[in-house]
Amino acid sequence: MSVDLTTVLVGVALLFAAFVKGTSGMGFPLIATPMVALLLDLRVAITILIIPNIVMDIAQIFRGGFPYAVLRRFGWFFLLTVIGVFVVSSWLRCEFTISPRLEKILNPPAGFISGFINGLTNAAGPPLAIYLYSLRLEKREFIRSIATMFIVTKLSQLAAVSTWNLFNRSTLALSLEVTLFILLGFYGGLKIQDRINKETFSRWLLLLLFIVGVTLILRALTQAG
Repeated sequence: MSVDLTTVLVGVALLFAAFVKGTSGMGFPLIATPMVALLLDLRVAITILIIPNIVMDIAQIFRGGFPYAVLRRFGWFFLLTVIGVFVVSSWLRCEFTISPRLEKILNPPAGFISGFINGLTNAAGPPLAIYLYSLRLEKREFIRSIATMFIVTKLSQLAAVSTWNLFNRSTLALSLEVTLFILLGFYGGLKIQDRINKETFSRWLLLLLFIVGVTLILRALTQAG
Protein backbone atom coordinates (compact mmCIF):
# COMPACT_ATOMS: atom_id res chain seq x y z
CA MET A 1 0.00 0.00 0.00
CA SER A 2 1.28 3.47 -0.85
CA VAL A 3 1.68 5.93 1.98
CA ASP A 4 -0.88 8.66 1.33
CA LEU A 5 -3.34 10.60 3.49
CA THR A 6 -5.85 7.77 3.48
CA THR A 7 -3.22 5.26 4.61
CA VAL A 8 -2.16 7.59 7.43
CA LEU A 9 -5.77 8.05 8.56
CA VAL A 10 -6.30 4.29 8.52
CA GLY A 11 -3.15 3.84 10.62
CA VAL A 12 -4.37 6.37 13.17
CA ALA A 13 -7.79 4.71 13.24
CA LEU A 14 -6.15 1.32 13.87
CA LEU A 15 -4.19 2.68 16.83
CA PHE A 16 -7.32 4.33 18.22
CA ALA A 17 -9.34 1.14 17.72
CA ALA A 18 -6.68 -0.86 19.59
CA PHE A 19 -6.68 1.72 22.39
CA VAL A 20 -10.46 1.43 22.73
CA LYS A 21 -10.13 -2.36 22.72
CA GLY A 22 -7.51 -2.26 25.46
CA THR A 23 -9.63 0.07 27.59
CA SER A 24 -13.09 -1.43 27.15
CA GLY A 25 -12.49 -4.95 25.81
CA MET A 26 -14.42 -4.20 22.62
CA GLY A 27 -14.67 -1.87 19.63
CA PHE A 28 -11.66 -2.87 17.52
CA PRO A 29 -13.39 -4.50 14.53
CA LEU A 30 -16.22 -1.97 14.58
CA ILE A 31 -13.77 0.92 14.17
CA ALA A 32 -11.05 -0.82 12.19
CA THR A 33 -13.04 -2.78 9.60
CA PRO A 34 -14.67 0.14 7.71
CA MET A 35 -11.40 2.10 7.84
CA VAL A 36 -9.27 -0.73 6.42
CA ALA A 37 -12.01 -1.27 3.83
CA LEU A 38 -11.12 2.18 2.46
CA LEU A 39 -7.88 0.63 1.19
CA LEU A 40 -8.79 -3.01 0.66
CA ASP A 41 -11.71 -5.19 -0.31
CA LEU A 42 -14.11 -5.64 2.62
CA ARG A 43 -13.58 -9.38 2.78
CA VAL A 44 -9.81 -8.90 2.82
CA ALA A 45 -10.20 -6.29 5.56
CA ILE A 46 -12.23 -8.73 7.67
CA THR A 47 -9.67 -11.48 7.06
CA ILE A 48 -6.56 -9.53 8.04
CA LEU A 49 -8.18 -8.16 11.21
CA ILE A 50 -8.98 -11.57 12.68
CA ILE A 51 -5.46 -12.31 13.94
CA PRO A 52 -4.97 -8.91 15.65
CA ASN A 53 -8.31 -9.45 17.40
CA ILE A 54 -7.29 -12.90 18.58
CA VAL A 55 -3.94 -11.66 19.90
CA MET A 56 -5.58 -8.86 21.90
CA ASP A 57 -8.31 -11.14 23.22
CA ILE A 58 -5.76 -13.71 24.40
CA ALA A 59 -3.88 -10.98 26.25
CA GLN A 60 -7.04 -9.82 28.01
CA ILE A 61 -8.25 -13.32 28.83
CA PHE A 62 -5.08 -14.44 30.59
CA ARG A 63 -4.28 -11.24 32.49
CA GLY A 64 -5.79 -12.84 35.59
CA GLY A 65 -5.03 -16.50 34.98
CA PHE A 66 -6.93 -19.17 33.06
CA PRO A 67 -10.65 -18.23 32.75
CA TYR A 68 -12.20 -21.38 34.24
CA ALA A 69 -15.12 -19.47 35.75
CA VAL A 70 -15.92 -17.74 32.44
CA LEU A 71 -15.90 -21.03 30.54
CA ARG A 72 -18.18 -22.68 33.08
CA ARG A 73 -20.58 -19.76 33.22
CA PHE A 74 -20.93 -19.19 29.46
CA GLY A 75 -20.46 -22.70 28.05
CA TRP A 76 -23.74 -22.77 26.14
CA PHE A 77 -23.15 -19.22 24.96
CA PHE A 78 -19.85 -20.24 23.34
CA LEU A 79 -21.36 -23.29 21.65
CA LEU A 80 -24.20 -21.32 20.10
CA THR A 81 -21.81 -18.51 19.11
CA VAL A 82 -19.86 -20.96 16.96
CA ILE A 83 -23.08 -22.17 15.33
CA GLY A 84 -24.20 -18.57 14.72
CA VAL A 85 -20.92 -17.68 13.00
CA PHE A 86 -21.11 -20.63 10.60
CA VAL A 87 -24.81 -20.11 9.82
CA VAL A 88 -24.07 -16.60 8.54
CA SER A 89 -20.79 -17.46 6.81
CA SER A 90 -22.47 -20.15 4.81
CA TRP A 91 -25.29 -18.28 3.28
CA LEU A 92 -29.27 1.52 23.19
CA ARG A 93 -28.41 1.25 25.88
CA CYS A 94 -30.36 -1.22 27.95
CA GLU A 95 -31.02 -0.55 31.65
CA PHE A 96 -32.10 -3.86 33.08
CA THR A 97 -30.61 -6.63 35.17
CA ILE A 98 -30.66 -10.29 34.18
CA SER A 99 -31.27 -12.69 37.04
CA PRO A 100 -29.11 -15.84 37.41
CA ARG A 101 -32.11 -17.98 36.42
CA LEU A 102 -32.85 -15.91 33.32
CA GLU A 103 -29.14 -15.86 32.45
CA LYS A 104 -29.15 -19.64 32.01
CA ILE A 105 -32.08 -19.33 29.61
CA LEU A 106 -30.62 -16.43 27.63
CA ASN A 107 -27.04 -17.68 27.24
CA PRO A 108 -27.75 -20.06 24.29
CA PRO A 109 -29.83 -17.65 22.13
CA ALA A 110 -27.52 -14.75 23.00
CA GLY A 111 -24.55 -16.81 21.83
CA PHE A 112 -26.25 -17.67 18.55
CA ILE A 113 -27.24 -14.05 17.92
CA SER A 114 -23.70 -12.91 18.72
CA GLY A 115 -22.22 -15.33 16.21
CA PHE A 116 -24.85 -14.40 13.63
CA ILE A 117 -24.13 -10.68 13.95
CA ASN A 118 -20.36 -11.20 13.90
CA GLY A 119 -20.54 -13.33 10.78
CA LEU A 120 -22.71 -10.70 9.12
CA THR A 121 -20.95 -7.48 10.20
CA ASN A 122 -17.62 -8.48 11.83
CA ALA A 123 -18.77 -6.48 14.89
CA ALA A 124 -20.55 -8.47 17.59
CA GLY A 125 -19.25 -6.22 20.36
CA PRO A 126 -22.26 -3.96 21.01
CA PRO A 127 -24.88 -6.68 21.65
CA LEU A 128 -22.35 -8.68 23.67
CA ALA A 129 -21.45 -5.65 25.77
CA ILE A 130 -25.11 -4.83 26.42
CA TYR A 131 -25.76 -8.41 27.48
CA LEU A 132 -22.76 -8.59 29.80
CA TYR A 133 -23.44 -5.13 31.21
CA SER A 134 -26.92 -6.28 32.20
CA LEU A 135 -25.31 -9.07 34.23
CA ARG A 136 -23.56 -6.38 36.34
CA LEU A 137 -20.15 -8.00 36.05
CA GLU A 138 -17.13 -6.46 37.74
CA LYS A 139 -14.76 -4.52 35.43
CA ARG A 140 -12.09 -7.22 35.14
CA GLU A 141 -14.70 -9.99 34.92
CA PHE A 142 -16.48 -8.08 32.15
CA ILE A 143 -13.23 -7.69 30.17
CA ARG A 144 -12.23 -11.34 30.54
CA SER A 145 -15.73 -12.58 29.69
CA ILE A 146 -16.14 -10.49 26.55
CA ALA A 147 -12.58 -11.29 25.43
CA THR A 148 -13.25 -15.02 25.84
CA MET A 149 -16.46 -14.66 23.86
CA PHE A 150 -14.63 -12.74 21.15
CA ILE A 151 -11.87 -15.31 20.80
CA VAL A 152 -14.41 -18.13 20.43
CA THR A 153 -16.15 -16.02 17.79
CA LYS A 154 -12.93 -15.10 15.98
CA LEU A 155 -11.57 -18.65 15.90
CA SER A 156 -14.89 -19.78 14.45
CA GLN A 157 -14.77 -16.93 11.97
CA LEU A 158 -11.20 -17.82 11.05
CA ALA A 159 -12.36 -21.30 10.08
CA ALA A 160 -15.36 -19.87 8.24
CA VAL A 161 -13.47 -17.29 6.16
CA SER A 162 -10.95 -19.92 5.14
CA THR A 163 -13.58 -20.91 2.58
CA TRP A 164 -13.04 -17.51 0.92
CA ASN A 165 -9.49 -18.56 -0.06
CA LEU A 166 -8.15 -15.19 1.08
CA PHE A 167 -5.60 -16.40 3.62
CA ASN A 168 -2.42 -16.45 1.56
CA ARG A 169 1.14 -15.30 2.20
CA SER A 170 0.43 -11.63 1.45
CA THR A 171 -2.73 -11.32 3.57
CA LEU A 172 -1.10 -13.25 6.43
CA ALA A 173 1.93 -10.96 6.32
CA LEU A 174 -0.32 -7.89 6.27
CA SER A 175 -2.32 -9.28 9.20
CA LEU A 176 0.85 -9.79 11.24
CA GLU A 177 2.04 -6.28 10.36
CA VAL A 178 -1.26 -4.84 11.58
CA THR A 179 -0.94 -6.90 14.77
CA LEU A 180 2.49 -5.49 15.56
CA PHE A 181 1.42 -1.97 14.61
CA ILE A 182 -1.59 -1.80 16.94
CA LEU A 183 0.16 -3.18 20.05
CA LEU A 184 1.18 0.28 21.26
CA GLY A 185 -2.41 1.53 21.18
CA PHE A 186 -3.61 -1.66 22.84
CA TYR A 187 -1.02 -1.37 25.63
CA GLY A 188 -2.08 2.21 26.29
CA GLY A 189 -5.69 1.08 26.56
CA LEU A 190 -4.78 -1.64 29.07
CA LYS A 191 -3.04 0.92 31.27
CA ILE A 192 -6.09 3.17 31.24
CA GLN A 193 -8.32 0.20 32.04
CA ASP A 194 -6.22 -0.61 35.13
CA ARG A 195 -6.48 2.94 36.44
CA ILE A 196 -10.23 3.54 36.20
CA ASN A 197 -12.72 2.31 38.80
CA LYS A 198 -15.88 0.32 38.19
CA GLU A 199 -18.20 3.33 38.08
CA THR A 200 -16.05 5.22 35.60
CA PHE A 201 -15.65 2.08 33.49
CA SER A 202 -19.44 1.60 33.39
CA ARG A 203 -20.05 5.22 32.39
CA TRP A 204 -17.48 5.10 29.59
CA LEU A 205 -18.81 1.75 28.42
CA LEU A 206 -22.34 3.12 28.15
CA LEU A 207 -21.03 6.17 26.30
CA LEU A 208 -19.14 3.92 23.90
CA LEU A 209 -22.26 1.83 23.30
CA PHE A 210 -24.26 5.00 22.62
CA ILE A 211 -21.67 6.23 20.11
CA VAL A 212 -21.58 2.80 18.48
CA GLY A 213 -25.36 2.74 18.21
CA VAL A 214 -25.49 6.19 16.59
CA THR A 215 -22.67 5.21 14.22
CA LEU A 216 -24.44 2.04 13.12
CA ILE A 217 -27.69 3.94 12.54
CA LEU A 218 -25.95 6.62 10.49
CA ARG A 219 -24.06 3.99 8.50
CA ALA A 220 -27.31 2.16 7.73
CA LEU A 221 -29.05 5.38 6.67
CA THR A 222 -26.10 6.36 4.48
CA GLN A 223 -25.98 2.99 2.76
CA ALA A 224 -29.76 3.01 2.30
CA GLY A 225 -29.50 6.44 0.69
